[in-house]
Amino acid sequence: MSPKRILLCAGEPSGDLHGARLVRECRRLSPDLTFSGIGGDKMAAAGVDLRANLVDRAVMGWSRIARELPGMVRLLAGLTEELRVDPPDQVVVIDYPGLNINIAQIARRHGVAVTYYICPQVWAWAPWRIKKVAASADQLLVVLPFEEDLYRSVHPRVHHVGNPVFDHLADLDLSELREGAGHEQTLAILPGSRRQEILEILPTLLEVARCLIEDHPQLKVRISCQRHALKEAIDVAIEESGVPAEVIEGAPRQLQANARLAMVASGTATLEQAWFSRPMMVVYPTSEVSRAGYSLFAVTPFFALVNLIAGEKVVPEILFEPGQPEPLVREARRLLDPREAARCREKLQLLRQECFQPGASGRAAQKVLELLEERVPD
Repeated sequence: MSPKRILLCAGEPSGDLHGARLVRECRRLSPDLTFSGIGGDKMAAAGVDLRANLVDRAVMGWSRIARELPGMVRLLAGLTEELRVDPPDQVVVIDYPGLNINIAQIARRHGVAVTYYICPQVWAWAPWRIKKVAASADQLLVVLPFEEDLYRSVHPRVHHVGNPVFDHLADLDLSELREGAGHEQTLAILPGSRRQEILEILPTLLEVARCLIEDHPQLKVRISCQRHALKEAIDVAIEESGVPAEVIEGAPRQLQANARLAMVASGTATLEQAWFSRPMMVVYPTSEVSRAGYSLFAVTPFFALVNLIAGEKVVPEILFEPGQPEPLVREARRLLDPREAARCREKLQLLRQECFQPGASGRAAQKVLELLEERVPD
């Protein structure tokens, strides 16, 4: 028999990272597997034959999505033809619901088994889409404990595998990171991994930084730039703000490990920051109307992943309106108080010990292979 083939689809930097780790774990368990799909440089380095690289084009906002739509339509058409003419043995889609739900639906129409890995957090902003996510796949692999019950109400095959971000972090030497940087007065800003996030979030966070520097002149502002393509937008925001700041390109591990205070855009980076047990606040830009909608439709009391895993408010989370830094400044000043900072560190250290366990990628790979074996022809 020819080697089994799996097609993976990821459209964002985090999905590319987790997809690459999943491929390596699958190959560890079944070395003959071959992989193709949509992803980024990390998946390509792990041996995935890429049909397209969407990671550097990850967008948010309807106007930007509309500009990408013709290319997405062509990509879907090509994948549809491939699934019809030469289908893989399984499709694994990773988060990124806008594209991946469509790909999953197309795959199932052609009789291809589908695993949805890292089910999108539609429960936070569009809970009515939970059924649509569930209907698109043969099995769902979720990364937050409460999601297992949430999705199991609409799907018979749901597995909580844990969050793969801890697999990557567990490889780090934490003491080496802290001893090597020595930036004890770092005010870390992690504004996200997409250009649109930078444009919406960073100007307000730089205004917050200006206010904090007035109170604490020793603070050094350092901004995470996860992809070189984002640096120009970050540089422009810094220049327009007039706030002295250093841009840290690439993986922000030393930045995270040494932050006196971190302001982090909601998403996977909040878990990374929490791993280092440094005081942090989670922020997300929104309008008054959107805040009202969130309050009306939310199925959980929190939106920050750290608080969702803890089941309580371990770190502050703030929905803010761009251009209005005042609520962020108040919370940041509180966290800069040594007593409050110590309390935050203690809570995060306890959370890490109790809940931040590695091994998610291996557990996910096992479930992918189990579904693969079920589809072996008689």
